[in-house]
Amino acid sequence: MAANEPRRIDTARIKKVAQSVGDLPTLPTVVSKMIGMIDDKGTSADALARLISTDAALTARLLKLANSSYYGYQREISTVNMAVSVLGFSAVKEIGLRLSVFDTFKSAGPAATGFDAVKFWEHSSACGVAARMISKNCESRYAGEAFVAGLLHDMGKMMLNRYFGAELVEVLKTAENEDYDLDRAESEILGVGHGYVGAWLAENWNLPPIICDAVKYHHAPWDAKVDPAFVATVTAADMICHLTKIGDSGRKACPKYDERLWQIFDSADIPIDESDMGRLQADFLAEYGESDAYAVAVDGGNL
Repeated sequence: MAANEPRRIDTARIKKVAQSVGDLPTLPTVVSKMIGMIDDKGTSADALARLISTDAALTARLLKLANSSYYGYQREISTVNMAVSVLGFSAVKEIGLRLSVFDTFKSAGPAATGFDAVKFWEHSSACGVAARMISKNCESRYAGEAFVAGLLHDMGKMMLNRYFGAELVEVLKTAENEDYDLDRAESEILGVGHGYVGAWLAENWNLPPIICDAVKYHHAPWDAKVDPAFVATVTAADMICHLTKIGDSGRKACPKYDERLWQIFDSADIPIDESDMGRLQADFLAEYGESDAYAVAVDGGNL
């Protein structure tokens, strides 16, 4: 190996860590059960509130957000039952997942890797909002899943930051070279992209295949196995968040446009092409400013 050639680590070692059940962050038990209950159409508001109430930290943060200026309710939301009724199941699911993932990001590892955990979380949360917006605009039945996929699309970087910090530093430094982008640097140094690493983690969390697929292929939706159009929604959302400069994913430049992205949308009869990106950015900024994701971001994730 030449002196200036980047070193490459064993990809199998990364996969082994990502698939190690006992050594990786997991979704809190209550949040995991909460997601399952909300996805069950037979769940009542009372049953969901009882589950949430068993987690004092989640209860406090949910009530704090429900009483924030963002929602502006005239009377105090003092019980979990009231919060669930006022916010709705979908919002409660997204809030619980967002706060749980942020807690994971906060403990993701040393700042020496160049990651700002709050900014990274803000980018991820914003991507969830953007993916949900695009999905709703396209009248997709997967708007909820699009939010989750957008939120989690970059979590492979979080895992690398936590367990392979030195190698990630090398990736980030290499990607600063004008002849490289982050994906090429990952490929040459790690032997695998952060999408695959994140997908291994998503599978470890037993997330639905459509979400695992989106995490794995969000930079190459044309390779997606489950639903390329769904993955393309996350790809476009990621681009929008980079272009609007909300948060920081660790990537210095916006991912490059690829004609195959627009071909996926065209094949799925989704009216989105490169000329729509300016409009989508404006729509997203309005959506994000009115979302609870913005309320949490302004609070610095301390809810």
